[in-house]
Formats: sequence, C-alpha cells, structure tokens
Amino acid sequence: MNNTLKKKLVKNENVFGTFIMTNGLDTAEILAHAGADCIMIDGEHGSMDLETAGRMVSIIKGTSTVPLLRVAGNEPSLIKRGLDTGAAGIMVPMINTKEEAEKAVKLCKYPPVGVRGMGAGRAILFGAGAEEYENYFKNANDKVLIIVQIEHEQAVENIEEILSVPGIDIAFVGPLDLSTSMGLSGQLTHPEVEKQCLKVVEACQKHNVIPGIMSWSGGMEQHLDMGFKFLLGGIDAAILYQGVRQLVKEFKRSVK
Repeated sequence: MNNTLKKKLVKNENVFGTFIMTNGLDTAEILAHAGADCIMIDGEHGSMDLETAGRMVSIIKGTSTVPLLRVAGNEPSLIKRGLDTGAAGIMVPMINTKEEAEKAVKLCKYPPVGVRGMGAGRAILFGAGAEEYENYFKNANDKVLIIVQIEHEQAVENIEEILSVPGIDIAFVGPLDLSTSMGLSGQLTHPEVEKQCLKVVEACQKHNVIPGIMSWSGGMEQHLDMGFKFLLGGIDAAILYQGVRQLVKEFKRSVK
C-alpha cells in the first residue's frame, strides 16, 4: 500500500480534493486526471451503489489521485464493505461524541486494535493474489486514513473528547450541516459558524489531528489561513452544470 495522500499530510502539506456524487465511471476517470490530490466518492448522498464505488476506486487508483470513500453511517456493514473497496481512506459522517468516534476507529482497524473483518474483497483482488493479501493486512491499520465528520454543534462541544480517541487522522468540518445545527442554515461565513470552525482547528492542533473542511471557490484561501490543511471543494454535477451554463450564457449574449 502506498497512500501518497497520507504521506503529504504527515509532512504537513496542504491537500485538495473534490467530491463525486454521480455514478459515472467515466466522470471519475476524468476527475482523477485533473490534478487533485484526492477524490471523495460520496456513498452517503451520492447516487452510486457499492459496486460502482468499488470500480471508481480501482479507476482512480490508476492515476496520481487518491480515492477516498464517504460511507452512509457509522455502522459495521457500511464501513467494512466501504474499506473492502480498497479506498485509501474512509469518511464517517455525523460523529458527535467520543463513543461514536471510538466505534468508528474500531470498525476501521483490524484486530487487535479494532474489529474489522479479514475479508478485504476488492482491496486484495478478492483473494486472488497472495502478495496483495499479505501486504494489505500488514499495512492497512497504519495507512488507511480515518476521517470523522464534525458537522453538528454537539460535535464541536465534544471536540476535545472526540479527538482524544487514538487513530483519527482527519477531523472534517461540514459547514452547511454545522450552520444548520446552530440555527444559521447556509450562513457559512457567519462569525459564530467561523468561531466553531476555529475551535475544531485549535483542538486538531492540540491532538495532532489534521483539520479539514468542505470549502468553495473564493473561500479556500481563508480556510487555509484559518489552519485547515485538508480541503475538499466542488461536486462533479455542479462543476458540469456550471460549465455548460457558462457556455449557454455566452451563446445567448452572442445571439443577435
């Protein structure tokens, strides 16, 4: 296993990736050649099934971009099968307490650290190669990124306890859900929302965890200045839509 994304984060480099929510394998391949550090395959809100997500992982692995996967919840079957795709990292949504963080880490780690089952599926070519099998089980606990989502004000209140759990690599702020939980839905740059984001960054620095956030065009410089190191921005459908809309607008302006 060669998780280049984790190596960059260990060296304190800033990294950027984007989301894919549609089930297009060709779209995944195109995005993988765009130069981002990683792609987050969205198994929580995206339209792809697990088979398609696994194929996306395999396609992205053939490039310099690293495939990550967000699962739909903090449940054994979802995390186990998500990891078995061979994704280099798993994002677990809505982690609000220390107990939920402990559960997520245990589900992501092989014994004796955790309780992950030993099958591994696509990650080891479904058992077809002995070398892949041995290499994966030997290295997975250290090299697979565990990303917990901080997207509720309760999570920020408990952030010190959450990040005290060994094994968490990235605490990823979802500002839209966070703002909604605060009664400020969609006000992503509201001072109170930004204050909560900074609390997460400060706790991450204290506990040696990478702070991440869902960013956007025009907001990335500010997020980097705030101390976030792992930024995701853009969604495949929105990028495609906006590109075509821009051409449509140009066409309409040109029509005499």
